[in-house]
Amino acid sequence: MSNIMRCPYGHVFSKTRNGTVCPTCGFDLDTPEKVYVNLRKECGLSLKEERPVCAWLVCIEGARKGKSYVISYGENFVGTDRDNEIQVLGDEKMKEKHTLIYFDEKENKGMLLPARADGIVYIKDKPQYDKYILEDKTILEIGNSKFLYKEFLSKHEELWDKWIYEETGTKEDLLLKNKKYRTLKKEKPTLEEKYKDKRLLKNLSLEEEFPVCAWLICVEGARQGCSYNILEEKNYIGKDDTMTIQILGDEEIRDKRHAVIAFDMRGLRGTLLGEECMGFVRLNEKAIYTSIELKDGDILEIGTGKFMYIDYAGNHYGWEGRKEEAKTSGYDEVE
Repeated sequence: MSNIMRCPYGHVFSKTRNGTVCPTCGFDLDTPEKVYVNLRKECGLSLKEERPVCAWLVCIEGARKGKSYVISYGENFVGTDRDNEIQVLGDEKMKEKHTLIYFDEKENKGMLLPARADGIVYIKDKPQYDKYILEDKTILEIGNSKFLYKEFLSKHEELWDKWIYEETGTKEDLLLKNKKYRTLKKEKPTLEEKYKDKRLLKNLSLEEEFPVCAWLICVEGARQGCSYNILEEKNYIGKDDTMTIQILGDEEIRDKRHAVIAFDMRGLRGTLLGEECMGFVRLNEKAIYTSIELKDGDILEIGTGKFMYIDYAGNHYGWEGRKEEAKTSGYDEVE
């Protein structure tokens, strides 16, 4: 295998010296989507998301401000440990296993279980030591950071049956496949580790370079259960490594600009740019050829998949922290 790597922008570099990250432009050839899909294929497992999104934890203040973390069903340990479901780096007060958020599939609710971990979590300035049922927009103080709990599955219970799926094959075969998958996955650096290394190399803070503005969730298709971040300005959707939102596993999705979604931080709204889409896109079962504003819960058909648009910045606040926007959005702790 060649040691010479070439990024999509034409820069040539040594894999031995730089890994998969181009030293000139910082582009990582191991995109998160590519790593996940290739590992699952290598192990003979479904490309559906192993941790389908049930809710999010969005860092609104602290070292990782702007970053959203997926909460899935079952246990979600939060802390600096690389084996956590939610690894948070950069907060010196964060413990390895600081707290546990459990998403109960029977109750369809997220709950804080602080007794199962080592740190203290504050809600409304009060330490929580017992089970606490999390509601939409609950603010959690973890370490020196603040996180907003954003519900998803609790508001879309019709998706629950889709989220729980079983891999095909014998029990013994699946045990071997999953063991291989976990082993290979551990050999890879985590997304949080890669982001920290990239930012520290340039002497930059660990705040999210491109804060989340909304999400696109695959509710039907090859990547069912996966949550993709929508960022400020134009988001290009396709299979190519250079796309803002890379979606693999669906051969009907074009390499580049199958769909384009713009998020306007002034108006705090997302818009599907029909005229810029190179592929066929339907919105709520209607073909789209011009620009149309997206609303919470809208369904986009891209390739053979269906994706739900879920707003964040428009319903909460812009990352500039403008107080008036915060008040009108129901989040009143931004100063």
